[in-house]
Amino acid sequence: MSEVDPPDTNSGERTGIIYGTENVIKFSTQGLSTVEKRVDVCGDYSMPSVILASEPVRKGYFELNRRGVRIRWITDITKENASSCKEIMKIAELRHLDGVKGGFVVADEKVYVATAILQMKKPVTQLIYSNVKAIVEQQQYMFNTLWDKAIPSKQRIREIEEEVEREFIETIRDPYEILDIGYKLIKAAKDEILIIFHTANAFLRQHKAGRIDLLVANVDRYRIRVKILVPIENKIRESVERLEKINGIQVRNIEPTMQTRVTILVVDRKYSLVVELMDDSKENSEEAIGLATYSNSRSTVSSYASIFETLWRQSELREELFIRSMAQKDFIKIAAHELRNPIQPILGLSEVLLQAESIFDSSKNNLPIQKEMVEIIVRNARRLQRLTEDILDITRIEGKTLKLNKHNFILVRTIRGMIKDYTSEASNKNINISFSASKELDSVSILADEERIKQVISNLLDNAIKFTEGAIFVTVEISPKNNQVLVNSSTGGNIYKAYTDK
Repeated sequence: MSEVDPPDTNSGERTGIIYGTENVIKFSTQGLSTVEKRVDVCGDYSMPSVILASEPVRKGYFELNRRGVRIRWITDITKENASSCKEIMKIAELRHLDGVKGGFVVADEKVYVATAILQMKKPVTQLIYSNVKAIVEQQQYMFNTLWDKAIPSKQRIREIEEEVEREFIETIRDPYEILDIGYKLIKAAKDEILIIFHTANAFLRQHKAGRIDLLVANVDRYRIRVKILVPIENKIRESVERLEKINGIQVRNIEPTMQTRVTILVVDRKYSLVVELMDDSKENSEEAIGLATYSNSRSTVSSYASIFETLWRQSELREELFIRSMAQKDFIKIAAHELRNPIQPILGLSEVLLQAESIFDSSKNNLPIQKEMVEIIVRNARRLQRLTEDILDITRIEGKTLKLNKHNFILVRTIRGMIKDYTSEASNKNINISFSASKELDSVSILADEERIKQVISNLLDNAIKFTEGAIFVTVEISPKNNQVLVNSSTGGNIYKAYTDK
């Protein structure tokens, strides 16, 4: 296996070790001279300076470049080796990869050479070589994998010279690693934490794992700001209420239509961690989560921060609209109740006046005019009363407090009385209201809320009077199909219907 002089690698498949600096340099230069198309180099931060320190090897690489041989090079670019890397960039495509260890070379996908030991600016004392096809293919695959993962050397050198943090986007599959990153990000936060929990269970899992307590501790320690969006359900309401009492923590409800299938964490607007939901029924996060993306890319982090702010603002608007809606409903309810107070005496006294004909001055022959005026008051007072009751009913329906007062009554009699009330109003518009019902219905009672039925019939008659000329026909009949009482209000082309059970 060991050799003193460089071996002849063309004499079949062989694997061996080269000892001694002179033999290593001789083997390397001979090997470089035979490369035809490409040489791939991977080594730690010391490799560029080691290559450049050996003049014969250095010339060998520069000669490859002159001959048009493609050189790909991966190393860990640091402040210490930046100048050497710039020299290598003149002849090779150089990329950076954090933490590269050791070193190896693959030439023309035929020969693999590995250095046993690499030290900064010190010559290599031994090499492992092989032209065994399986070994070479294995190392070539490793190099290609690392090459795809590495970043351009110009980007890395700019980061070093400008002292900026390198931007990255990583996809993470290990749930334990994902949770560890999330823990470290929260612990390291100094200014602001933004979180979107996709479900209440996601919040609950983090609370049980102690990460919500970590948030609280950071708020106390660094006075950071925390904003949380989460679907607030009963099972987490108590925990949310405790958080909201802490100065620096704000929690808002996110509606189901706004929910996502990911949990989003943005820390200090510098880092983002986005975790997919796999199975929300699991009790621990390790089993519930899927893939995650971890990044400090400005565009990526700012995009997730923007998504958070948009959802946060929508939640604020929904809350504001809800408060305004409740205030509006309360106002309408109060206004409607207040209207009822003056309407009752107006309606009651005007009806008394209408029945007491002796109060009209017949000596001046204006009795019909005076009576008509009182009828107008009565009619409009009743309309205002119906409008007030409709408003109150709307608030009751929306508040789910509307109760029906059911009792038995003769529907036909109720309708006749209502038509009598509307006759004067209709005649003022030259409209004639006619009513017909079978004799059978004169004795048929229904079980219903009479006042609500009156509201329905009033709406039918109001619509008919508003949108017709000439005549209105009101009919009441029993439907043979479903044993219901059918009320029709027709105005020629339009037919308005209402149903009620017998």
